[in-house]
Amino acid sequence: MKKMLLVTVVCFTGLTLFAQTQKVKILTYNIHHGENMKQVMDLQGIANVILATNPDLVALQEVDSATSRTSQSDQLKELASITGMYTYFVKAMDFDGGGYGTGILSRYPINDGITFPLPSTKGNEPRAAGIVTVKLPGDSTLRFVTTHLDAGKHATDRIAQANALADYFRETATPVIMAGDFNALPATREITALKQVFTDATSQMGPTFPSDSPKIKIDYIMVAPKHKWTVTGARIIEETVASDHRPVLCELEMK
Repeated sequence: MKKMLLVTVVCFTGLTLFAQTQKVKILTYNIHHGENMKQVMDLQGIANVILATNPDLVALQEVDSATSRTSQSDQLKELASITGMYTYFVKAMDFDGGGYGTGILSRYPINDGITFPLPSTKGNEPRAAGIVTVKLPGDSTLRFVTTHLDAGKHATDRIAQANALADYFRETATPVIMAGDFNALPATREITALKQVFTDATSQMGPTFPSDSPKIKIDYIMVAPKHKWTVTGARIIEETVASDHRPVLCELEMK
């Protein structure tokens, strides 16, 4: 009798673990170096969005670190101080006495991180992706990516950057979330290249830029491999002042 009971318990537990999923809430936000639509520096306005949406992971673009235009503020550290999150800064270029690039905020510990330089034509603004490994509750891990693709009128660099990211993650077995300002419309070659590997978790969303009267969608949250993820919710936050982009929030389940 005891042996039968043990077998039943083990089998039930195994089924429970097999069916378990990990919920993750993602925010991506181009913060325009903390300058709001009134041309006023207001990093607290960005922090308020993060606090109100309560995400697990945040991908930030246009982040300053110790630049003169932001009075030598370490913007990522300031946001972390307000929100209580872990950080990873991705320096894409030297700028105005400091650094400029993207950043990651995480509710959970960041195990490791790399700055992955993206291809760009000489004379164009350098671009990079920040790739971190995050440990979630229950010892599961994922890779989280923030990036900001080229904003030029000609798509050459943007296409090359999208292809580089697709190639980097093409054979991934570890669940990946990539978020950011891709500066590309959904039907472009850049997004098509990324969708060879990633699924657009925000595919049903409308425009995200400019924030006061959005006309185009250029901000995305994407996931890979497809079979590892279920999108349970995605929406654009109706914030019109804190930045020139609207923040994008997505709720996911990792299998």
